[in-house]
Amino acid sequence: FSWRLPSLGLWFTSLLNRDDQYRKWLNSGRPNSFWFSGFFNPAGLLTAMKQEVTRKHKSEKWALDDVVLKSEVTNFESKSQVKNQPDEGIYVHGLSLEGAAWSRAEATLAESEPKILYTDLPVLYITAARKTKVDPRIYDCPIYKYSVRGDKYLLAYASLTCPSDKPPSHWIIRGTALLCNR
Repeated sequence: FSWRLPSLGLWFTSLLNRDDQYRKWLNSGRPNSFWFSGFFNPAGLLTAMKQEVTRKHKSEKWALDDVVLKSEVTNFESKSQVKNQPDEGIYVHGLSLEGAAWSRAEATLAESEPKILYTDLPVLYITAARKTKVDPRIYDCPIYKYSVRGDKYLLAYASLTCPSDKPPSHWIIRGTALLCNR
C-alpha cells in the first residue's frame, strides 16, 4: 500500500481500518456506509456506483454518458447512525472539510471557527442522476485524496449548499475542499 500519510503510525492505523472494512464487506455483505478514505481508488467506487444506478434505470433508457454524480450531506453524524443502505447510490463517511465548516442546523456551508483548519463532514449520500440545470446556491466542492491540490489527486465533486448570503464564488476563493486524508 502506498498511502501518503504523515507518520508510520497513521499509515498502520489506516491499513488496519482498511483491512477491517474489506473483511466486514466480504463476511457480512455490503456496508451501509463506506469509509471513502479507505479505498486505494475511491473514484473507482464512484464509477461502479454510477454503473449500478444506470443499470437500475435501464427501462428509462439512462446512458452512462448522460449521468453525473449527485450528492447530499445527510443528518447522520457518524457511520453508526446509518442503519440501512440507500435504495440507490451509496453513503460515504470519513471526509474532512477544509476552508469551511458544515452548519448542521442550516444544512449549509459555514465559516470555519478561528484556528480550526479541518472539520468532519457528516455522512455524505452520493448517487447518480441525469444532467440537470445547475442550482446557483450549490458549490461543487472538489474532493481530493490528499491535501495536495491538483488534478492528480482530484476524485470528484460534491454538491454542497451555500448560505443565502455567500455564493459559491465565496467558497472558491477560500479554497474550500473535501479531503480524504488531511
